[in-house]
Amino acid sequence: MIALREEITQFFDIEVFYFMPIRDILVLSTDRGLKCFKRVDYSIETLLFIHGGKEHLVSRGFIDIDRFNLSKEDLPYVMLGDEIYVLTDWIDARECELENPIELKAATEKLAMMHEASIGYTNVPEGARVRDDLGKLLTKFEKRCNEFLRMRKMAEKKKSMFDYEYLFTYSYYFDLAKEALEKLKNSNYLKLCDEAREKRGFIHRDYSYHNILYTHDGDVYIIDFDYLTYDLRIIDLTSFMQKVLKRIHWDIKTGESILNWYSNVSPLNKDEIELIYIILLFPYRYWKTCNRYYNGKKSWSEKAFTNKLHEVIAEKEFHYDFVRWLEKQI
Repeated sequence: MIALREEITQFFDIEVFYFMPIRDILVLSTDRGLKCFKRVDYSIETLLFIHGGKEHLVSRGFIDIDRFNLSKEDLPYVMLGDEIYVLTDWIDARECELENPIELKAATEKLAMMHEASIGYTNVPEGARVRDDLGKLLTKFEKRCNEFLRMRKMAEKKKSMFDYEYLFTYSYYFDLAKEALEKLKNSNYLKLCDEAREKRGFIHRDYSYHNILYTHDGDVYIIDFDYLTYDLRIIDLTSFMQKVLKRIHWDIKTGESILNWYSNVSPLNKDEIELIYIILLFPYRYWKTCNRYYNGKKSWSEKAFTNKLHEVIAEKEFHYDFVRWLEKQI
């Protein structure tokens, strides 16, 4: 413990009084306030790209993030053996409760503000590995549609309870997936990607409960930009909407509010609304559950997977009503 404390002091211009492990981080008490010290699982080159993105946000006045503290060598990381560690300020806040309309509104508006501030990220640090997912959605949709057929062949051979459930339900979801793919091909997706390349804005890509912190003053902080990449802002927005709406039976009123709150800060155009509809039309939760069962590591039991599939199927009518409502908004 003493050795680690001395190592941290050696790397950073701080004095560490004591530290305490919380989940996968160390909370440090220092002469410069509370700090978080944690290991990251990506490369230095990727970390530099993320660091550059965060610094760009700060330069644009968006400061409510977990900014990396620089080491004595002016680097946003340190090496302990073969492992990479970063230091950030401790944020005195809790995870955002998105079931609360006030906090949901604040989180939605904060996402829009972050996207606005991200525009113009061209000063990428030397040696950084640039992440760019623009234009890749078509390939993803095509791959997932093919996966539906491959999983059917696997289900026909195995015949477990999950297999029977998949064979009984997959045609409905496969039809939705094909419909979404066809609509994506006929949309202005590639045009939106070209426009986004000009703006050079990035997205968070994991904008979820655990990465949105809410302070006692009602401020929202965004943390853990581990998946930061160039892509369309609606990729963040649709992912966020899925995470919120699945918990409340795809409530149309809440979905409409999220779109309005976001647009009040950063207006969405007609092409973007159409793309939001197409992405939400794709049966992502069904595909993800089945893909995890057939192609992932079996971290759940057969019963747990089957129960999860039942949970997804139970929202079928709510999801259908929502996307058809959204289709009418185009």
